[in-house]
Parts: sequence; structure tokens; C-alpha cells
Amino acid sequence: MGNCSCRSNSNNKLESGEEYVTQDNLPTTVEKRTNRFSKKSVIPTLPIFNEDENLRYPLHDTDDIITHSQLQHNIHRYIWQNNFSSPVDDLLRKGRARVLEIGCGDGTWTIDLAKEFTWSLFTAIDTHSRFDRRVENTNVTFLKADVLDGLPFDPDTFDLVYMRFLSFSENQWLDKVANEIVRVCKPGGWIEIMDCTNQYAPKGSATTQLESVYHEYLKSKNIDLILNPRFEEYLRSTNKITVIRREEKKVTLGKGGGKVGPLLLQNITATWEQSKKTLSELMGISEKDFDILIRTFQKEVNDLKTSTRYIRIYGQKVVE
Repeated sequence: MGNCSCRSNSNNKLESGEEYVTQDNLPTTVEKRTNRFSKKSVIPTLPIFNEDENLRYPLHDTDDIITHSQLQHNIHRYIWQNNFSSPVDDLLRKGRARVLEIGCGDGTWTIDLAKEFTWSLFTAIDTHSRFDRRVENTNVTFLKADVLDGLPFDPDTFDLVYMRFLSFSENQWLDKVANEIVRVCKPGGWIEIMDCTNQYAPKGSATTQLESVYHEYLKSKNIDLILNPRFEEYLRSTNKITVIRREEKKVTLGKGGGKVGPLLLQNITATWEQSKKTLSELMGISEKDFDILIRTFQKEVNDLKTSTRYIRIYGQKVVE
């Protein structure tokens, strides 16, 4: 998945429709949107880099981002220059549209949308109840719920069902997840899934070793990070989704990736370091040697301009 099988066009777009995000191809200026967030829903204003002032979604100064979830949201919004790909923008602006986020974490994505689309209604669920309580949104509801237990909503409730970076086994996708997210989506509504391929290219020996052992570790916990090529298949298996689209962003990690590249490299490194004890044991090396491997990985990424890909799959539920 990390390798590009399509020829590059002169405008930095691939023939498949995907786009590169590199030092030389950062998001361009786009029209700003009017902020109609109610006065009661106040969220801290984050300073922006001066050269990004004209972007619709600039990359905020990471020193002023409060949580890890906010940092990740900030990065992904910057890469895509939007919060979703499904064609529901006009519907959300008209108001009374209903949006569900599954696996919301502290609710950063939902809060950001509620801030922009003040006349629509947002529901965010997760298996915990550690939602961000700093912001009072009259158009947001947080609930503790698990899609694997069945979503606590009536059929045909939401105009957009959104989820990102959630890990399920193939059986869970086929037996529960796909059917549930389609069930609660309105006819004519949209389902959107965002993920990362979790594969890197080009890559050196250290990158290959760390990538391999981390996937092995997660598979031992029944988590498969490489299921995203089959998301379309899972949605089609419900026989309720007819229009399915796929978008990709190829992002260079490290120094070659502009402002966002070092942040992504830092995030990958932190993820692997958090599991240092387990991963080093699986590799049969000392934790000291694991640290050396991490530093070698970082050098490889910068030297080879290693990249990864972010994907969005979105489909429309049939109107019967």
C-alpha cells in the first residue's frame, strides 16, 4: 500500500485521484468559511503559523494544543484541508442534519464540526466516558456506547456516520460493525471511514523490522491494521451501500514532509516507544538496542523520504 503504482502527473496528482502532501505541495489557499458557533460554545483559540494564515485549516502551533487527540485532529485536518469528504456540507449548513461519530475519544472532531455547523445536531460515542467537558455545545450529545454491543439508536437516524482509526477484526466488521453503522444511517445518508495504511515506503531495514514486529504484536491482540483495503467490501456486504468512493493522501514523514512530516514521525516513534518492553522482547533484543533501532529508523525515514498514506472511504445508503 505504501508504494505508488500510478504514474505521477505534472500537477502533483496521481492518475488514481490521490494527492501528495510534501514540502513542495502543501495545501493552497482556499476560501474561508464563516464561523457561526454560538457564544455559549467557546473553544480556546489556538495561534497559527504566520505563513498559513490564508489556509482554511492551518496547522496550529503544537505548543498550544492541549491534548494528544487535539494534536492528531489538527494534523489530519491540515493534511486533508477539511473534516470529511462526504458531500454533506450543504446539508449540515441548512441545519437539523444529524451526525454520529463512533469512537470519538475526547470528542475533538465532533466539537470542531459543532462549532462550524451550529444548526445541526451531533452525537458522539465511545466505550469510555472521558469526553471533553471544557466546551458546552448545545448541539452535541456524548454517550458511552460500544458499536459491538449494538448502537443505541433507531434505524435511519443519521445523515452522516463517521469513524476513524478504529481497530476491529474482520469477523467483527462482517458480523456487527458494517451492519450497525448502515442500520442507523438514513436512506440517502453517508458513512465515512478514515484510516492510515500503517505501511511505509520506501523503507530501510530498521523501518521494516519495527513495522513487522508492531503488526505482529497487534495481531496477538486480535487487531489487524491492514484491513483498510477491504473497507469497501465490508460496506458492500450489507447490500445497502451502492455509491462508494475512496480518497488517499500520500504524506512524507520526517523532514521531507514540511511542517506535518516531523509531527507524524514523532507520533509513530512515540507509539513504538510506548511498547518498547514488549516489542524488544518479541524481537529478542535489549531495550538499549531497541532505542538504537528507533534512532536508525528516524534517520532512514529522513534519508529516504519515507511516506505513508491516509485514506477515506465513504458510501451512500440506498433509498428504497
